[in-house]
Amino acid sequence: MTTDANSPKYSTPHRIGGLTRLADNELPQAPPAPVRAAVADHVQLNRYPEPHSAALVTALADHLRTPPEQIMLGAGSSSILQRLTRILCTSPDDAVLWTTPAFDAFGTFARQAGVRAQQVPHSGGGTLDLDAVLTAVTPATRMVIVVNPHNPTGAVARTAALREFLNTIDDNVTVVLDEAYRDFVTDPDVPDGVELARARWAAGSGNVAVVRTFSKAHGLAGVRIGYGVAPTDLARRIRDAAIPREVSTTGQIAGLAALASRTSTDRNIARVVAERTRVVVELRRIGYAPSESHGNFVWLQLAEDSGRFAAHCYDDGVLVQDLAGHGVRVTVGTPADNDGFLRSAHTWITGRPSLMSPRDSPRGLAPGGASEHGSPPALC
Repeated sequence: MTTDANSPKYSTPHRIGGLTRLADNELPQAPPAPVRAAVADHVQLNRYPEPHSAALVTALADHLRTPPEQIMLGAGSSSILQRLTRILCTSPDDAVLWTTPAFDAFGTFARQAGVRAQQVPHSGGGTLDLDAVLTAVTPATRMVIVVNPHNPTGAVARTAALREFLNTIDDNVTVVLDEAYRDFVTDPDVPDGVELARARWAAGSGNVAVVRTFSKAHGLAGVRIGYGVAPTDLARRIRDAAIPREVSTTGQIAGLAALASRTSTDRNIARVVAERTRVVVELRRIGYAPSESHGNFVWLQLAEDSGRFAAHCYDDGVLVQDLAGHGVRVTVGTPADNDGFLRSAHTWITGRPSLMSPRDSPRGLAPGGASEHGSPPALC
């Protein structure tokens, strides 16, 4: 294949184990040096973790301006979500509700608890349809998970809509705000869930909890450390349901160091946000129509073509997350990693490395989209 003057110039990605890994929403950079040093200097592998993670709880309480008794810890926010599901949904007739497509673990937790799963399809675009979620609530619903920003689409619920949602939903239904990707939000109208929860508690409504993680913006995915806040009684029940000493010494030390290294973390976040913008702009330039994302990933709503697109990327050495029948989620990596993905996205549309103007193409696709991969992908 030949190139011409209009060909996009992409650098060569750095591949891990032969693949550029853009499927798991991991931070492309290592954690800040002080975090790495703290872990290296203080971990004693032959000793059990401090059972109550007291130092980390105190630091989080100060960071979140929340009493320590309202703090929950776990091996990732997933652990807290699992326990919330089991504690809030106690009968086989109970149900947990969320917007799809979604994190696979939500369904796993519902099955483990032996309760029903209620799912509301995401209507598309950059805004979560909370009215549709409200409509889907039934007398069986005990827990609603609102992922803000939403994984995998990057859509958000903004302040007025989320506040109205919380004001409207029945007090017997607990709303869990999953804010795993909140650190990557740049829209000032996307609320801080902890602040909303505190306001609800102060007003006498104890049906809001919030979960967050150190896995994403802090780069501690391998450590498995998550946290959250809830009304005092619920937080106590969540803590009591944990496996003894669930949070490792490494997790406790890394979490403490991460809270103290916010300036370095903010620099890493800024790099991700800048690359996210660049990837979205470039995707649109070559013929795609991704919606705005507020996470550390980009969503392409490819519907039935998602599997073929993901396979095409894999053949090029780029691993993306295929949510079959819905779309493809692509983690924002290093500039070189992102270039590797953009190169694959470009050849999927054009069937060749040269770039042509998309202005005359249907559905926002660049000409030549049929290529050897079959019919043009249903991008929207």
